[in-house]
Amino acid sequence: MKLKNLVSIIMTCHNGQRFLNEAVDSLIKQTHENWELIFYNNYSSDRSKNIILKYNDKRIRYFETDKILSLGDIRNRSILKVKGDYICFLDVDDLWENNKIEKQLSLFQSLKNLDVVSSNYRILSGKKFVDNKFKVEKKYSQKEIIVSYINGSPITSWLTLMIKKNSIKKLPYSFDKKLHISSDFDLIIRLSNFANFYFINSYLCTYRLHNKNESKNKKRELSELIYIFAKFKNNSNISRHFYHKLFLIKVKIKYYLFKFII
Repeated sequence: MKLKNLVSIIMTCHNGQRFLNEAVDSLIKQTHENWELIFYNNYSSDRSKNIILKYNDKRIRYFETDKILSLGDIRNRSILKVKGDYICFLDVDDLWENNKIEKQLSLFQSLKNLDVVSSNYRILSGKKFVDNKFKVEKKYSQKEIIVSYINGSPITSWLTLMIKKNSIKKLPYSFDKKLHISSDFDLIIRLSNFANFYFINSYLCTYRLHNKNESKNKKRELSELIYIFAKFKNNSNISRHFYHKLFLIKVKIKYYLFKFII
């Protein structure tokens, strides 16, 4: 029997022992206790497996791969394991405020027809916390979502998302297995064709900056964005307006290619 308001949290891990305890502890402390953690060990060679298995909590479900997979591939596998009606994503180096799940769930219940709820977040660099840029709390259109990516301050920051599982099911596929750094962006732009997005201007999460952040691999990120642009170029399901925004992204890609690579 499915429990009411069960929230599934996906955590993928490749050698994430350094901050893993802190990330999981921030989940354990949630005021909403009806959750499950889908922990997918992406062929780690450190103590990550030992750390997560020490938690004596039946809500934590452990899985592992026999080789290193892209984030798109392992997130695809993780989605197939979820039992809840809502899905969140917590990376091994990030943190949640205690009321993160509760606050987002209450919004889904009070505002009908929502598909995705995101929030503001803080950035942790060393021991210093920095507030992210202010955004207005409201529903956001596809145009505003894409422009926020272009401006480098996405409304739909990955660590903050809560998505209805049924909304993801409407897509032909959840994550593109060919993508790693940009698999989240690819999912969001496909959801934005039909989904209703709402942004909470509350600091519900903390993004940790450190020397092994995946997003620091700019060359791979840029090549993946170019792949995404090419993938949607001739897609009849993408609106003319949406394609125009992708064109702007392509212009910015060329700028960064010149700035960082050439």
